[in-house]
Amino acid sequence: MTRGTWIGHPGLRGSPDVIRLSASQLDQTDGRCREFAALKARPQVWPEVSERRRYAPWEAFPLGLVMAALDAVEFRDADLDEAVTHAVEESRSPLHPGAAAWVRHACHAYAEASAWIDDSLAGEGVVLLPEAQPRVVQHRSAAELRMLTAWGRWYAAQDGSVREFRRLRLRRPGPAGAPGTHAMALVTATGLRAVGSVYRDLPVEVRPDAAAPVRVRVVEVALDLDVLPKVLVDATPEEVRRSYHDHARPIALDVTVGGDRTPGSDCAECKLRATCDTLPNTPGLLGLADRGTHRRTWSVSTGRQYQICPAQAHLRELRLPSERGEDHTSVRRGVLVHEWLRIAHGRERPCTPADLPEDGPGFAGEFMTHGEYREIRPFLLAHLEVCPLTASCTDVRPEPTVAAFDPLADVLVIAKPDLLRRVDRRVVYREQKTTLSPDRFEPGDALSRVPQLALAVCLIAAGVFGPGGGTVELEVMSPQRAFVLSFDMADPAIVAQAREVVTGLVRDWHRDTGFLARPGRWCTGCPVARWCPDRADGDTSGPIEVDGVRIDPRTGEVLSAQAAVSIRAEAVAESISDPGTADEEPPF
Repeated sequence: MTRGTWIGHPGLRGSPDVIRLSASQLDQTDGRCREFAALKARPQVWPEVSERRRYAPWEAFPLGLVMAALDAVEFRDADLDEAVTHAVEESRSPLHPGAAAWVRHACHAYAEASAWIDDSLAGEGVVLLPEAQPRVVQHRSAAELRMLTAWGRWYAAQDGSVREFRRLRLRRPGPAGAPGTHAMALVTATGLRAVGSVYRDLPVEVRPDAAAPVRVRVVEVALDLDVLPKVLVDATPEEVRRSYHDHARPIALDVTVGGDRTPGSDCAECKLRATCDTLPNTPGLLGLADRGTHRRTWSVSTGRQYQICPAQAHLRELRLPSERGEDHTSVRRGVLVHEWLRIAHGRERPCTPADLPEDGPGFAGEFMTHGEYREIRPFLLAHLEVCPLTASCTDVRPEPTVAAFDPLADVLVIAKPDLLRRVDRRVVYREQKTTLSPDRFEPGDALSRVPQLALAVCLIAAGVFGPGGGTVELEVMSPQRAFVLSFDMADPAIVAQAREVVTGLVRDWHRDTGFLARPGRWCTGCPVARWCPDRADGDTSGPIEVDGVRIDPRTGEVLSAQAAVSIRAEAVAESISDPGTADEEPPF
């Protein structure tokens, strides 16, 4: 970890020669902003113009309460359930009941995993004791201070011969051989115990060990019951050093030198946000008159989750473990069609019949079966007639991340269009839908039924893609036909309708602080329902009814409607037909 070729920016102040890198940062390189990572690793670099940070008026990091409860158990011999109750009740900020349920679950899951680890080591005659002080690797030269830290739980044998670091995962195991794991092993093997705070003190005061370890372990613990811990590293200190040098050190060096800026979710906490020329600054994008509770990130998915149930939106914003229900045929169909189109359009040439052979999935064989291919092939054949790349276009980008900051609302807005391209230098923003009922998509209500289109209109109108305006498209695919609905930014009525839809989706979410549950039949498919004490457990047969709309609970298709389909009913239907990707694992 060296300063390397990192170059400072106007609008920043402080010393770039203090580098503090968290081991988990080495696992967050794909698609992320390199400059954000380099600045995050420099705790003594700040914006030239400081701003008062506003904090969430609720507990935004429930895992901290898990750590507090486990500390009480391991270092003060507290009863586990009493420790959880105390941690929840003494939280400095209000804790949502769903988050409180998860905290208790996570603590019991950790206790179960810890007992399994203890039992497995007992057969080897090894007993580990918890260490209250984290370890840190730090080196100070005339040029710079370098620190490497790891966040988790620490253990060691009484004689110091064995050291163990436990990496926490909220729900699922991480990738094998992740560079962050090698860095955690190095901190475990060579780091000294911190007497001060590894997050405040630069450098941090450390305490030497009486003996060096001969065995180093890194164990991954998923905070879910009945998930066995996974031993990631069990090696000598010499082996750990070699592994770090070969697999992690080059990435650590790369992280600290920065590079290309990539607008996205990192922008909300970035020190360059106010002066970054790659993040569009769009006052009034969301049509809100105040700055809400604190800086937050919003997308159409957040808005739809909130429409269904405020508690669901909040628990997912906290990144609590989520579960996806069974993928029925229509759900899987939509996922596969989108993936096929993403890869096909990434070639920057038109889709042709040759791409869709009758006897097999061709290039798509890596992610779908022959049976699945037969199911989606009619949709893709219909797409050929409206493939956006048949006409001359440039700057083709399948599924890019688009970010814009609304300073009046203090909200970072994230969108992920299915396809962006330029035609005659004007941006064309396309969303794609698969359906067995294509007639339900009509120009008059498409912006409200597919609010991604409304946000796209607002983004273009705000100049996010530069001057010159543009067009928003909805491609609708069925087995029989495909067609495209277009919305031209030159029509002020379209822009006004889009702004009304977007503001309607974000307004209540922006001011809410309680996030009360709204239970109903839709709880069955809620990915965070198991944490919600108010969830509805009832009949799961027959259609779901929302605002006079009957929805197929398996496919999300609208079966009938007494009047226009409400935004909330459409949100429930969309959550079934297009549940989206799994929520991102927090960066530990």
